[in-house]
Order: sequence, then C-alpha cells, then structure tokens
Amino acid sequence: MALPGFPFLWIGCAAAAGLMIVTGGFRTGELPLGKRAIFWAALMGWNALKWQSLFAAFVRKECDWWRVSLIGGVPLNLMLPVEIALAGRLVGTSMAAPAPEVWARAAAISLGIFLVCFTVGWMLWRRDRPRPAPDNGLLARARIDPAALVAIQAEDHYCRVHQRGGTSALIHYRFGDALEEVAGIEGTQVHRGAWVAANAVEGAAREGRRWELMLAGGQRVPVSATWLPQARERGWLRSG
Repeated sequence: MALPGFPFLWIGCAAAAGLMIVTGGFRTGELPLGKRAIFWAALMGWNALKWQSLFAAFVRKECDWWRVSLIGGVPLNLMLPVEIALAGRLVGTSMAAPAPEVWARAAAISLGIFLVCFTVGWMLWRRDRPRPAPDNGLLARARIDPAALVAIQAEDHYCRVHQRGGTSALIHYRFGDALEEVAGIEGTQVHRGAWVAANAVEGAAREGRRWELMLAGGQRVPVSATWLPQARERGWLRSG
C-alpha cells in the first residue's frame, strides 16, 4: 500500500527547508550557508519522517486526516526544542530554542498548513463527489436501478442501457451526458460509444488484437485500443 501523504508530505517539507535556507528563517541567517542547509535539511527531514510514521500508523480512511493532523501535532511538536538543539549540535552551533516560543511558532505554522490542506481537500472533494442522477436522466427514463446497471452503448442519437437479466432500453439521450450521469458509479468507458459497470464484468475474450468484455446478462462489449490501458489496469483483460 502507498504511504498516506507520500510524496506530498516530503515535497512540502523539502520546500519549507529550502525556503528557510534561502531566507535564514527563525534566526538562522547568521549561520554560514552550508551549515544552514544541513541544519534545515536535518530538522525538516526528521519532522517529515515523524509525520509520515504518524500518518502510516493511524490514517486508514479520508475522515482520519483532520483528526490525526490536529491531535498528532501536539505530541510531535512538543519535542521541537530538543530537536532544534540537536540539529544545532550537528552543525557545531549552540541553538537557543526557548520552548514557549518554539511551541507558539510551531502551532501557528501547523494550523496554517492544516487550514490550507483542509481547504484544498474540501475543494477537491466538492469537485469529485458523485452527482445524484437527475430525476429525468437516462436511468430514470429507462427505469433502471443504478445497482442493476451493466453497460451503456451509444446508437446514433440514442443510448441503449443494459441491465442485469439481459434486458435493455433504448433512450433518446446524448452519450456524453450519460457519462456525466454515471460518473458516481464504479465503471469505465471502454469504447468511444460504450461504458461498462465494474461489477458487471465477468470475463474477457480475445480474437487477434481485439478484446471484448463479457458482462452479466450475456452482453459482450468491445474494448477499443484507446481504452485498453484502463481496462488492463483494472485487471479485466484476462481471457478464460
């Protein structure tokens, strides 16, 4: 499994270290450039490792992020004064790090980062969340339950909607609008004029370089070369 937050956590910490090296933030401007670079690389690298370990241990689903970030920030930031002193020793410099000042700055920075991440995440969620099917949409006109949907195929200015059991309905509807309607259903477009539901794929058949998906209800849908990578990535192209 991919580590939660990787690689963006490390990219963010590297960017923060680079900014501090260039600007000499937190009164490190008096250090020579080489020592300043080692100091911030060590400090931010260690903190990235701490946060990565925290996320790996406790983030299991989307709603865990805000809780782990807010609660976990307290014990992780408590050790910052000691970590700053140790990073200073690494470069042969005594770094004065009064605990109240360090904690206050760390809390302000952590809160700022949390608010930015929360805002970006909320905007992405708003953009990607499934849209409810319209009351007069394709599935409503075809009187098909989304859970029973097998495939949608374009036929001129119509869409043929297949469902489990082998029945279908031909509805006057734009295929592009149909794709938008089923965006919240797990499935993939496999042809310029065909979309299939993921839970309806029962196998695949190959004839030369051409592939067809075998779907629930006995329907067979061709996979065009353009959409082969998506079908292969889902593990559908395994002929029986």
